[in-house]
Amino acid sequence: MILLQTTKKNNLFDSGYRSDKSSSGKKLLKEFIRSWQEAIHFVKSSKPSAKLVIYSEGASYASYFGPLLKALSAYTNINIYYLSSESSDPLLKEESNHIKFYFIGKGTARTFLLNNLKANVVVMTMPDLDTFYIKRSPDCEKYVYFHHSMVSTHMIYNKGAFDHFDTMLCVGPHHKVEVRQWDMRWGLPAKQLLEHGYSPLDTIRGVTAARGMPERNADGKLNILLAPSWGSDGLMETRAVEVVSVLLDAGHRVHVRPHPRTHQLSSACLVELENKFDDHPNFDLNRDITQFDALLKSHIMISDWSGVAMEFAFGLERPVLFIDVPRKLNNPDYEKIKAVPIEVSYREEVGVILTPERLADVPEALDRLFENADDFQSKIQMYRDQNVYHIDESAKAGADHIYELLPQGHTA
Repeated sequence: MILLQTTKKNNLFDSGYRSDKSSSGKKLLKEFIRSWQEAIHFVKSSKPSAKLVIYSEGASYASYFGPLLKALSAYTNINIYYLSSESSDPLLKEESNHIKFYFIGKGTARTFLLNNLKANVVVMTMPDLDTFYIKRSPDCEKYVYFHHSMVSTHMIYNKGAFDHFDTMLCVGPHHKVEVRQWDMRWGLPAKQLLEHGYSPLDTIRGVTAARGMPERNADGKLNILLAPSWGSDGLMETRAVEVVSVLLDAGHRVHVRPHPRTHQLSSACLVELENKFDDHPNFDLNRDITQFDALLKSHIMISDWSGVAMEFAFGLERPVLFIDVPRKLNNPDYEKIKAVPIEVSYREEVGVILTPERLADVPEALDRLFENADDFQSKIQMYRDQNVYHIDESAKAGADHIYELLPQGHTA
């Protein structure tokens, strides 16, 4: 989800990673103990077969599960258990009579609990079920995948990332087509594919009526959001310094939004950006992905293969400039089905594409996008409405589907 806020001058790569080791160690120990305490409490307090379990990988997924939990709260006759791997998850602070919240960490407590879970339905945004540490529990009836991106399932995800789910809440028709083709190609049991939509898109649309292109800044320049995906061949990891230099030289205001995985795996490229541009008045490196400010203020996004570009385009109805770095490809067999990944097919519908060798042409391309924003807005609206289910109502649709998956006639 694109939740953005700037905290410039609070150098994450200096102060954030130079915290006192003993303090950090105490925090880890405290959270380790807490995760086991709450895991044990969950086992003791849940019904013999917990009705509905929702597992979240952490705070950044609150924007996905928050609307769903709110919609599910209407169903007061079911037991709902929300398990999160991060103590900072804001949903853990929620209060409800029939929704129970637990912190289970990312270590042994989580692995033990999820692998031995007893539930009718388990909902999660984490792919690769039954592949790495987290296995299907023999005592869970149905595993439901809840998408945390609008992109397709068969190119950027690992091969078999969804093979062990029973049900998928689909963002749009593309998910139905490609999942059905994939299951048939590999002889897998046909999954239950339900029309869901995408809550973060609804959230973006709900926080602002300012869709379409804003006016230029008083100086005639634009606010540009650089928000690529992550990976060794990604725009952030390979050409970010060049892109930012071109934009700043052209006088634009530049907001850089790294993917959380870039922070984890390629922080050196972010250090380089800070060292080179942090004192420039038109440069911001966004570190907090819990607010919308930079997103809403940006005229145009520059991206590569990131699903966040769909959220920007479909949510704000503004165009995207794509730099055509190598495709983000984690499944070498993705072309063994006919479906073209939506992150490939939609780009020319919502913006324009430049090769990395044409970075000098970025300012001119931005001007063209700005001047033709009305035409792109019409194309974006049409494409989005054809390719996303239940716009503005996905949370209710998801809650209704999940309720129907539960055993009927058995109240909490």
